[in-house]
Amino acid sequence: MKKRILIIGTILVLGALAGLLAGCSTSDEGESTTATSSIQARDQTVTAEQYDRLFTATPPAELTFSLERQQLNKRLERFNDPDKISFIYLVNYGKIMAFYTVKGKVSSVDSRLTCTQQMVDDGKTHYNGRNFIHTVDSPALDGSYGTNGGGIFFFTDTDAYVEWHGDYMLCDQPLKMEQPPELIMTVTDQ
Repeated sequence: MKKRILIIGTILVLGALAGLLAGCSTSDEGESTTATSSIQARDQTVTAEQYDRLFTATPPAELTFSLERQQLNKRLERFNDPDKISFIYLVNYGKIMAFYTVKGKVSSVDSRLTCTQQMVDDGKTHYNGRNFIHTVDSPALDGSYGTNGGGIFFFTDTDAYVEWHGDYMLCDQPLKMEQPPELIMTVTDQ
């Protein structure tokens, strides 16, 4: 396995070098860019040789278990629950501005239910006798375009909608904080 990775890496580096050397051209003034290409090729060769030596001397460990993947799965399972209770501290200017109990999960205001781009053929642009397909932004489901400002939103345990455009800290257990919130908001039933 290690030899196969080493061989593939060497082939890729040699292929890149061949592509660079084949792409040598002459500038408008007639000066050759071969010198620059040869410097780049030499540097890439040195880098590849160094990588090969280090890979042989200290190959990457062959893991049979990935804690990173396990933690990603655990996070996904934990927060993919509509009844999940967690706690969010909204931060601004380095101070906690508000604290809420969240039911469900925190989401990006820029999340979409449909694709953000679509392929269209304007029927006018052609390339080699074929229509050229363009990528354009898709409208949101409400017919509008653009982003929503890069913030987050969530619903509290009392079903109040909260949107925030700043830093935050989310945890699934309340934390004892040394600093009380600067701004305290309460939501009352109407």
